[in-house]
Amino acid sequence: MAADRPGRTEKTRAALVAAGRKLFCEHPIDAVAIDDIVREAGVAKGSFYNHFTDREALARAVTALIRADVEHAVDTANMGVEDSARRMVRALCVYLRYAVDDPQGAGVIIRFHAGNAPEAPLNRGVVSDVTAGLASGRFALASMESGLIFVIGVVQAAFVQVAGDPNLAHAVTLAQQIGALELRGLGVPPPEAESLAARAADEIVRQGAFRVADSA
Repeated sequence: MAADRPGRTEKTRAALVAAGRKLFCEHPIDAVAIDDIVREAGVAKGSFYNHFTDREALARAVTALIRADVEHAVDTANMGVEDSARRMVRALCVYLRYAVDDPQGAGVIIRFHAGNAPEAPLNRGVVSDVTAGLASGRFALASMESGLIFVIGVVQAAFVQVAGDPNLAHAVTLAQQIGALELRGLGVPPPEAESLAARAADEIVRQGAFRVADSA
């Protein structure tokens, strides 16, 4: 019996995380009761408190897992890619392909958006790439902060659009258009911006390279 306990504990936690993932995608956190979570998970209410202090702790765990998976996919897609412009548009395409593959997970990210703070863990990659692009002259921006706000706004808007309509053809088209817009806004010449966006949209969104499920 004792040997089985770790396995049961892991299964219970996984069931709670899966339930939170579903419910937090569909409802604001304040509208989700502990009773709703354990009912969805199919576990006893007391089991919840063996793993999480409250629903906010569960929400943090759910979002951290999803964001870590997506960021790992972005890191994999950009491994060995040094050009800040290519890195930026490839990251956008990873997010849009994720919204196609997992609208529920995308819904959780949207509901628990990290905001524009440079110190937010989810924004560190953007900060790094914008900073590098400015230092190299690849990007023409007034400041890192303005670039960060611009990129996050563009990616978030496209991400919400695809999560609401997770159609692959739609996502590919949007990746091409928004990717080019993003790069042009950062100061990349229009013909190059369109070329880089089209290539990334085809490889990452259409073909599904660097999918979250494959990289996790």
